[in-house]
Amino acid sequence: MRSRILSVAVRGALLASFLAVGAAAWAQAGVSYNLGGLVSSEPYAAWIASDFSYGAVSTSSLVLDARGEKARAEASIDTSVLTGAAAQEAWLLASTPYGRSDELLVPAAVSGAYSPEETAVSLRVRSLYLKLDLDWASVTAGRQFVNYGRGALWSPTDIFDELDLSGLSPERIGSDALRLSVPVGATEGLDLVAAPNTAPADGRYALCGRALIGGVDGALLAARNGENKGWVVGADFKADLEIGFYGEATYELYDSGADGTLRAAAGADYSFGDFIIAAEYYYNGGGAAADILFPDAHNLYGSIVWKASELFQLSDTTVWDISASCGTSTLLATLSVAQNATLGAFVQGGYGAAAYGLELGQGGSGWDAICGLTIEVKF
Repeated sequence: MRSRILSVAVRGALLASFLAVGAAAWAQAGVSYNLGGLVSSEPYAAWIASDFSYGAVSTSSLVLDARGEKARAEASIDTSVLTGAAAQEAWLLASTPYGRSDELLVPAAVSGAYSPEETAVSLRVRSLYLKLDLDWASVTAGRQFVNYGRGALWSPTDIFDELDLSGLSPERIGSDALRLSVPVGATEGLDLVAAPNTAPADGRYALCGRALIGGVDGALLAARNGENKGWVVGADFKADLEIGFYGEATYELYDSGADGTLRAAAGADYSFGDFIIAAEYYYNGGGAAADILFPDAHNLYGSIVWKASELFQLSDTTVWDISASCGTSTLLATLSVAQNATLGAFVQGGYGAAAYGLELGQGGSGWDAICGLTIEVKF
């Protein structure tokens, strides 16, 4: 706990220094502000490991964006009320290595079996950063999305942003980092990122160069992963032909002299008529030490989206662990019922006990299922 507090203090000091610089920059020009967000609710019923349960997640998200002539700041926070199975799942997730590092649960834990009366509040700072635009570069400090990589689900070259699979759709968790972006030409640039920890040697640091050559957008990465005590080299590309192709790979060398780790992903997407289809393959050569969410070597992802009209959309997404013969599939239908208001219904099925799996791998060797509704209003 003490090391975690120190880590927060170090990152807070870094952010505070850039906020001071940003305040000076904004003092020279007018600043515009924008406040937005959304309110959502997701009640559901679940059949997990032969047990039937109910749950609901109600979330309020606020985003404050401030822009000046040479600076920009953004702060976004999610506050969720979790009841029943949703609260139990959040407590279970927090007690495992899969726990989200950016989430605060109140209360932090509960003892006992599932109860529909259980309630918890989740607080999550999704972003909190300041960006200064200089004449020759831009500097960003705070919690931000670095967004390296090309993958729809898996991005081996993204060593900063963690993957969050607790919701219906995969999301990225931002990093507390310093970022310097230097444009070299119209389509080329260099990126330096530092995500320090309490001990600088345990942080993550990267240099990335990007260029567009002959219609292929590519990048090279060199990084230090202090958490794993290793050096990382990687590359990615994306080519938009009639079919979009992309791929990326990293190789990590460890200080200990242990065998290096190769991770790679490749995929394609294609649209025709009202349909969009995508498929992706992921290879993890390092087991759980390299990717705790997908520790097995061979994995597949596929999705198909049918945009039936401007108001109605139907999608199906499947993630399959080839090595363990298990995975999940989610069917989601959404309908725009009013301006900025969407109503949805979903069914999610899982087979086998994946490492992360449906509902944190609580399922057994058979089928598990969740069905529910989604209601979302943006403002």
